[in-house]
Amino acid sequence: MAGSKSDTSFDAEIADLIGAFPAAQAQALSTLRSTLLRLLPGAVEIVAWGMPTVKIGTDQVLSYSGFTQHNSLFPGPVVAAAIATEFPHVTTTKGTVHIDRDRPAPITLVRRAVALRLDEINASYPRANGKTRRYYSNGVTEYTGSIRNGQMHGHWEWFRRDGTRKRSGKFKAGDPIGDWTTYDTSGQPHKVTRKG
Repeated sequence: MAGSKSDTSFDAEIADLIGAFPAAQAQALSTLRSTLLRLLPGAVEIVAWGMPTVKIGTDQVLSYSGFTQHNSLFPGPVVAAAIATEFPHVTTTKGTVHIDRDRPAPITLVRRAVALRLDEINASYPRANGKTRRYYSNGVTEYTGSIRNGQMHGHWEWFRRDGTRKRSGKFKAGDPIGDWTTYDTSGQPHKVTRKG
């Protein structure tokens, strides 16, 4: 699983992992890495199960790595099954999507795998502990909060697609209470409104 290294050390470790492959394969994996980070500007890179992995918030989106005959995406079984249906010419196994070893992965395939995985992650909330979160299509958090007895409860925050804070406040059993703050487009407090 992932450790607690700084972003810089993960960056170097991922570069080393990719660089260990033959040149053409390493270039294909490097291009895949760039594509994932372009599609998910809100993501961070970690190493999980010994593979480069992109993560948004507290959620891992997918891992990827190289093998003797191919490279692979690891988006999980739900996404792999959907890819098998939508891209019948692509080889999939349980949880894995095979891509060409020495050429960049098709952008349409990578984009679809990411979109399906984001849908799956968003559908996994709220969690058993009531924590909830939703991501935009670019992997940036749209909102975070808690659900109790099916209602919004406790502290909530909303964000813009660029990641700047938009609004924050508290709920009690679904009703807004206390001070609610609206933020300007740079994420700085703009207005405070008293609720409840």
